[in-house]
Amino acid sequence: MPTEQQIRELAYAIWEQEGRPDGKDQEHYFRAKQILDEKEKPPLVQLTTAPSGMRLTTPPPARQLGSPPNKRGTAARRKKS
Repeated sequence: MPTEQQIRELAYAIWEQEGRPDGKDQEHYFRAKQILDEKEKPPLVQLTTAPSGMRLTTPPPARQLGSPPNKRGTAARRKKS
């Protein structure tokens, strides 16, 4: 957890960076607190293998750009109306 002093120092730096605007002290304080809280969160763990009992599959290949659209679906819709 960030200390009050760390939050205040970062809020002050944010205030200066934004050109020292009036009336944004609370906004700067809470933004500084959020930034410091995010820095202290532990990193997310990335799985390199599937948990037991799960099967990893690869997604189907994406349609290539420039390839013709599916003609069958378009023609079928036109004939029904």
